[in-house]
Amino acid sequence: MNDTPPGTPEASESVPPPPVRGQVGAQEVLRCVGRQIKILRRRTGLERAELGPAIGYSPSMVAAVELGRRPPQPEFLAAADSVLDAGGLLTCATDLVEQARAAGLAGVPGEPEWLAAWHAYAPATVPELLRTPDYHRAVLRAARPLLDEEEVERRTAALADRAERVLGRRPAPLVTCVLDEAVLHRPYGGPAVLRAQLAHLAELGRLRHVEVQVMPTGTADHAGAEGGAFVLLEPADGRPPVARTGDGERVTVRRAEVRALEQRYAALRAQALSPDESSALVGRRAAAEGTGAA
Repeated sequence: MNDTPPGTPEASESVPPPPVRGQVGAQEVLRCVGRQIKILRRRTGLERAELGPAIGYSPSMVAAVELGRRPPQPEFLAAADSVLDAGGLLTCATDLVEQARAAGLAGVPGEPEWLAAWHAYAPATVPELLRTPDYHRAVLRAARPLLDEEEVERRTAALADRAERVLGRRPAPLVTCVLDEAVLHRPYGGPAVLRAQLAHLAELGRLRHVEVQVMPTGTADHAGAEGGAFVLLEPADGRPPVARTGDGERVTVRRAEVRALEQRYAALRAQALSPDESSALVGRRAAAEGTGAA
């Protein structure tokens, strides 16, 4: 009996997804775990229609997991490990699968629906959620390796949609950010683009659920001295917080890693200017860009 769903040739399972900028992608992790489950199931002579009821899941769910389309819950892995006599091979993948699940949760499509709070530290650029489209284009065009214009426009449109869905959602999520002061001076796209970006930051800072703070260049005790940009995401449904680091490709729900970033962010907020002081500084910088002053 062929237990492959109609229209899904088994050969397609071996096609690797595009590489994710030097890291193993979440989808490839799920495909690898799914292939292991499939090999173990076939070794024991079970069909998907038999394994599903034996572990308390539907055959369609088994198929989705084996094909890497759905991340298996820890209970799924534990039950499959027992029924397939895997000797811990599947349960030891639980943490890795949870990391893959976190990468999915932190992706663009579902984020506005589950997000309760969004916090970012940005030492080099305005964080994506708070960017104007022109500023975002300029940052993408400065990236290396170079992106083609079609990709730049695709990412810009996707970001604009996501920003609208997050910032305009009701009830509104809490949005906070700590920017290094140097970000207010770096003219991605030129003075006019920077001026519009600064005005946008000032406007966002007047919203009740948005707080923007600036870390002065003269601050000697800087909690962000080691490590780069990061974003902390707090789910609204009781799930553990998620952290994104660097360019956003590294996603984790490991409590020790997230807690360390939470502590760093708390220190950064304490060291930065207050939201009111920051708003005044951003306004002065926008005015300076308008007059061409340094």
